[in-house]
Amino acid sequence: MTRTFFLLSIFFYTISFAQFDEDMRRPAPNPFNPITLEAVPYLNEDTTSVELVIFYRINPELFFFAKTSDAQHETYEAKGELVFEIFDEKDISIARNFQSLRIERNSIPVEGVPFSDEIQGAITFKLKKGMYKIVLETRDSESGKSFINRDTKIDTRTISPGLNISSVIFVEPISSDTFFNTQKDFSPINRGGNIIIGQAGGCLLQVTSPDTNTDIQLSWKVNGKNEPDQDNLQELHGEKFFQQNGTPIILEKPKRVSISIKRDSKYSRLIFIPIPVERLETGKYQITVTVIQGSLKITKDFFFNIIWPLKPHSLSDFKLAIDALRHIATEKELDIMTAFSSSKSMKAFHAFWHKRSPDTTRAFNPSMAEYYRRVDEAIKRFSSENETDGYRTDRGRIYILFGSPSITNRLLKPNSAPTEIWTYEKLNRRFTFTDQRKTGNYILIKMENY
Repeated sequence: MTRTFFLLSIFFYTISFAQFDEDMRRPAPNPFNPITLEAVPYLNEDTTSVELVIFYRINPELFFFAKTSDAQHETYEAKGELVFEIFDEKDISIARNFQSLRIERNSIPVEGVPFSDEIQGAITFKLKKGMYKIVLETRDSESGKSFINRDTKIDTRTISPGLNISSVIFVEPISSDTFFNTQKDFSPINRGGNIIIGQAGGCLLQVTSPDTNTDIQLSWKVNGKNEPDQDNLQELHGEKFFQQNGTPIILEKPKRVSISIKRDSKYSRLIFIPIPVERLETGKYQITVTVIQGSLKITKDFFFNIIWPLKPHSLSDFKLAIDALRHIATEKELDIMTAFSSSKSMKAFHAFWHKRSPDTTRAFNPSMAEYYRRVDEAIKRFSSENETDGYRTDRGRIYILFGSPSITNRLLKPNSAPTEIWTYEKLNRRFTFTDQRKTGNYILIKMENY
């Protein structure tokens, strides 16, 4: 018990000193479209038309980056073009727009890492009410390669002359001020209906009505199933919201898009709903918004996903995830996580990590994420042939508890067992391993403080 507590304390101490060696990481495959679109139709005083705002994000991997001639700074540049095209229900092109791109970065994009320094933007089309298909094509000037997204369709014919709710777009505050009461602009979290686990914010929508005198009432409810535990339903609900009269203005700034408010109309209200999405585990969710104004009532459902783009692989195998806790959990805790049904075991597993989370108000637990990142790396580095037992080895255990050593010395001498010495300079600790049988299985023979 004492030893386990000591090792657990060491892990949560050293986690803050985790050395993230990017080229040693093994990122999860990117299952997401490299171009994501979210189209939101906003109404204006002309009730026969809509302003269709297309928020987009593009993975910079789609472009070829060449090193610039700047001798003082290491920078890389890519050039390309975005082509937007709108098709009606007869598949006839009715609107088109070209945008030139010049992208400058301090490094080449890391392949396979989703949502890394994306190219973000927005474009607005004024259209009659109808059914539309949106096509976005990217073209790289250097390689000539192109990528097309044809997946987005939107129907604006359901908008009536009475009380209306627009589609929602999830947003986050741009500054730390009290959100929406004092802010006039905010940034969309537009990733094709995906929100990264632990990200805080809320959702924004437009409410329009010809009745400019009667106040509105609003309520919302979010429900869905956790991806890891399908028996665990999550539900959030509330009636709190903030509103400002006016229509949305889309502003593009370097590396950021923001939605501002033009105070030009009592007919249009922009509503911010402070939904605590940071509490939600990964999974599929539905948000239901109900607005009441006098005798009028409208309810709409919207769908979104909570995702974890770089989720450690070891968390996808629940038995392995529990077994990997052998280095920091007590026997009693491990017994609880393995002795019951899968649902109860899952609850015990989450309870174990919930107690060790630095912020229990968020679903994302950085301590757990770092622990299982290290488990993944231990499996990759120290497993025997055709096995995934690297996390059980002595080197795997020390790596999981302390992270990458700052110095690794390998000693290969004739007639002597291969030896590795790991030094952790920030912790003033040193570990010595030997492979007595020369099978690749290094055994810890010495631990010392210096």
